[in-house]
Amino acid sequence: MFSFQARTVSNSIKLKLVAAFIALSLCATWFVFTRAAAHGNDHDSLSLYIFVADSHIHGHYDKLPDVWKPRIGGNWIAGRLCDAFAEDGDLPFPVYQNLFGFYNTAWLVLIFTALICLGDNPLFVIALIFAGMTYTLTPPDAVAITPWDLPSMFFWTLSALLWQRKHYAWMLAVIVLGTAFKETVAVTAFLFFFTTMSRQQRWKFFGAAFIACLLLKLWITHAVLGQARLFTADWHGTPGLAVAKDFFNPQVNHFIWINAGTFVLALCLPMKSLDDQGIKFVLVVFLAGTTAACILANTYFEFRQFLDVLPISVLYLDRTMQRWKANPAGLTA
Repeated sequence: MFSFQARTVSNSIKLKLVAAFIALSLCATWFVFTRAAAHGNDHDSLSLYIFVADSHIHGHYDKLPDVWKPRIGGNWIAGRLCDAFAEDGDLPFPVYQNLFGFYNTAWLVLIFTALICLGDNPLFVIALIFAGMTYTLTPPDAVAITPWDLPSMFFWTLSALLWQRKHYAWMLAVIVLGTAFKETVAVTAFLFFFTTMSRQQRWKFFGAAFIACLLLKLWITHAVLGQARLFTADWHGTPGLAVAKDFFNPQVNHFIWINAGTFVLALCLPMKSLDDQGIKFVLVVFLAGTTAACILANTYFEFRQFLDVLPISVLYLDRTMQRWKANPAGLTA
């Protein structure tokens, strides 16, 4: 018995070490990708413009759209990095490229670390997540990466992993902290309703997350916009259905392939457990909110927006495939 347990533990560690090595190789690749994307594209230099916005060198934070200003977490870290590595009051472009690549890669390291430590089957999950991330680099002439894309993805992932592990107090803290990077992280608070806790406890955790995120958003908007605002989405233009073209236009670079197809797949997967129901619910809420924001601004989906839900979609897919593997005949209990 002892030798069997020792062998099991040893194999588990080996699997995590293999996953860690593969994760490091993918992080190195992501550094190369993002460093190359740091300059922006042929149409604009949006990535550069946002990354240096909060620095004291090229500071123009006040010129950012209102929807971006409250995402202070990533903007502040990016700004401090630029200040720390400035040379004689200037930030040479090669230095900026390295900082941009390092910043985005560091968040990816945190995401993969969380998956290796708290997730199951990390090798499959990590490889598929990276495949999904590469879709945000298409089309090559219209790539934009913002300081909140990878942090938001990290907080969504960590929140879901803590939820699966039933670490609800830590999950609550992660949700509130993540809201300072991007408000969509607050959507994961709905996962509290998909637990085995009593109804009173579920409402208690959800209520705490709702109030904390609400107060944080109001405080941040008051600090950066001069007035407390709950909604900061870009809706001042004329609403429209430009986003509908993402669904109906026949093209290779289609919405259906977002996140390596895992987002659409996750929406179609069966719900066999409480975890499945929770993930499916927040995916639908996320899609509804993102679509509503695009309609208000009469704009299209941006592939990078869906990075938030990439890891949880892959985790859902992996869990379903494990069930199919354990029951190849598709028999019901």
